[in-house]
Amino acid sequence: MISEPELVGEFEPGAPAEAVSGFDREPASGRRRGAGLLWGLGGAVVASAVWAAAVFTYGFGDGKPDLRGYRLGEEPCAAMKLTALSGAAGKAEDGPSEQPGRIEHPAVDRVDCAVSLTPFEAPEEDAAAGWSVQLYVPMRIELHKETDPGPEFEALIKERDPFGTEVVKAERIPDLGDSAYLVTMDDDSSQVSVLDGGAVITLGISVSTLYDGEGDDGPDSGPVLPELSPYQGALISDVREVIDALKA
Repeated sequence: MISEPELVGEFEPGAPAEAVSGFDREPASGRRRGAGLLWGLGGAVVASAVWAAAVFTYGFGDGKPDLRGYRLGEEPCAAMKLTALSGAAGKAEDGPSEQPGRIEHPAVDRVDCAVSLTPFEAPEEDAAAGWSVQLYVPMRIELHKETDPGPEFEALIKERDPFGTEVVKAERIPDLGDSAYLVTMDDDSSQVSVLDGGAVITLGISVSTLYDGEGDDGPDSGPVLPELSPYQGALISDVREVIDALKA
């Protein structure tokens, strides 16, 4: 079982808490930011450094975001190997599936994927009544090819998730993309959202209940839902795996 990650501080508007590194696997190697400009250099050299930094960030001289090797390909959902979550929670009966609504446009590509894991057993009385509990794992990949998604990412990450659910807490994850957050929503679901160049990748977990008993609507109340915080470390590890797979 993946233990609950240790986090420091509380989220406040404009001042996201920092998540302590080391609660998931060792971070993948990434780009290191420069230590800053040497202010004693002449103006021409400084201008060259600024231009070089822009090219490094975007990869082009036209201001378009650098996709850094990300691509959707024919089967983007295959990137959801979910090695950590499967080990902590249980394997999926079926592989991840692409959801309707894929977008491939000169300005942006977007795809949604999802899979259900079956780690939970409903209490005996609930199972007898026809209830079962699953761990639902959605993923969204967005590749922005014309405009930088960074400012919008930082502004919206603390308000609502890509699917419209209100954010309760957003905690920064170090050493993951250009910017990454572990987000808890008001429905107790969790997700990790990563900004990396022109790519925005979101992987989430939530609990879903199924009723297979008699009647159309089932009993008035379903089973008690399990806590998801023990799976957050595995979620972060699997986001790193998704990033590696999408760049392969």
